[in-house]
Amino acid sequence: MKALVAYYSESENTRKLADAVAAGVGTTAVRLEEVDPQSLEDFELICIGTPVQGGRPARRVKEFISRMPRLPGTRCAGFCTMHAFGDQRTLQLLQRWLEAKGLVYLGGCSARGWSRLVGNFGPRIFNRGRPNREELERATAFGRALVAKPEAATVPVSTTPLNAGA
Repeated sequence: MKALVAYYSESENTRKLADAVAAGVGTTAVRLEEVDPQSLEDFELICIGTPVQGGRPARRVKEFISRMPRLPGTRCAGFCTMHAFGDQRTLQLLQRWLEAKGLVYLGGCSARGWSRLVGNFGPRIFNRGRPNREELERATAFGRALVAKPEAATVPVSTTPLNAGA
């Protein structure tokens, strides 16, 4: 299966999650800036990752998706990292935007990340070490689940964020 795991990251949190998802999918994660949105026709699975910014995907991710061609039937998934919350809305927006391009959304996952904003104030301990080993292992399992049953493309693989219960 030809799969793409692309991500936008400013603090490297989303890159870490992208690497874990890509390991599960069996590919290598690439920065979103390195991908031509017009060259996605050959992929059977497209996973897009973003940090949560202002309760939604990063502007660059939205711009990338807006430049993508329609890809009816191509399977896709989303993932994100966040400071404390906003992952549900972010994944819902990714789903809406990708489905508007004709893609079949399989699910999403999320993990906490170290916040550049809050992390630079006070004792710098907020979300230190995030995403952690457990979150990265769950992201790898999420990636494996995306490719395990390609015939079940219309059934969500996961709609539960990885940080559930955290």
